[in-house]
Amino acid sequence: MTSPQSSSNAISRIGLLTNPLSGKNRRRPESLSIVIDEYPEVIRQDATTIEEIHDALLYFANLGIDILAVNGGDGTIQAVLTILCHDATPFVTPPQLMVLKGGTTNMIAGDVGINGDQMEAFKRLLQWAETGKGTIGRIQRPVLRLLVPGHEPKYGMFFGAGCITQATSYYHQHLHNNIFGGFPGICMTIGRFLWALIRKRKNFAGLTSMTINRDGHLTPRDDYILFLASTLNGLIFGLNPFWGSENGPLRSTAITSQARYMPWVLPFLAFNRMTRTGTAENGYYSSNGHEVALHLMDSVVLDGEMYTPQSSKHPTVLQYGGEATFIRI
Repeated sequence: MTSPQSSSNAISRIGLLTNPLSGKNRRRPESLSIVIDEYPEVIRQDATTIEEIHDALLYFANLGIDILAVNGGDGTIQAVLTILCHDATPFVTPPQLMVLKGGTTNMIAGDVGINGDQMEAFKRLLQWAETGKGTIGRIQRPVLRLLVPGHEPKYGMFFGAGCITQATSYYHQHLHNNIFGGFPGICMTIGRFLWALIRKRKNFAGLTSMTINRDGHLTPRDDYILFLASTLNGLIFGLNPFWGSENGPLRSTAITSQARYMPWVLPFLAFNRMTRTGTAENGYYSSNGHEVALHLMDSVVLDGEMYTPQSSKHPTVLQYGGEATFIRI
């Protein structure tokens, strides 16, 4: 049995970062308050902006936190990863991350987080620190490094362009702050844009003109309906639209505006099921690698946050950005 003194020390090395403006947290602000009341020694910080998140992580680092629970959405996790993976990170050794589903889409949490009641999961972590009972599982995932001209480097796990950008913009403009905000709005947005893709309503789905350079292999400029890249093993609803066979941590997929047989091909490729017609000759590309350079001028999305290139002289670059350790209990 762990002694009270060492139990208190162990719990005090766990930090909780909460973004109260993330989707689920905004709708249920009391979700973790009961657990916090039971364990007052937990070090907690609330943050909503990148500056506040940086200050919170600096505070955690100075206190020697080695497990950081992030209670927020994909954008909050992206901000945390950007600070932890940057050369100027305040941590000598990056903390292990526990991702709680506090956001709207929670795509990252769906892959590396914990299913079920998030409050109970965090309580199990604290009980493990207090008593040593329970089993901690650790997951390693590559992190994606994004370089957009005119912006500081960002680190995350899901990148999109083309209709991904259009869908993100549509959700934030029309659904985010009304009765369809949250999961229903996400479902409506995905359904609307999938229908636009299948019907090839290009004025709605959005086209992005770009060249794609994957690890030195250049694809000539074309109009693309969709480009996405990720280091996650699975996306929202269990989607896994990557079928490349090369070795590499960055998985990417592109679909051109002239892609053929889309109503029949997309349902298979979306779940990593190859078809005879889902080929490059028919406008479908997927590969794994270490770096992708995109020459484009349209906005792009990283974990739900949008960035617009400020120059056409330099490409938007996706690179392998290191590893992050996530824990489950």
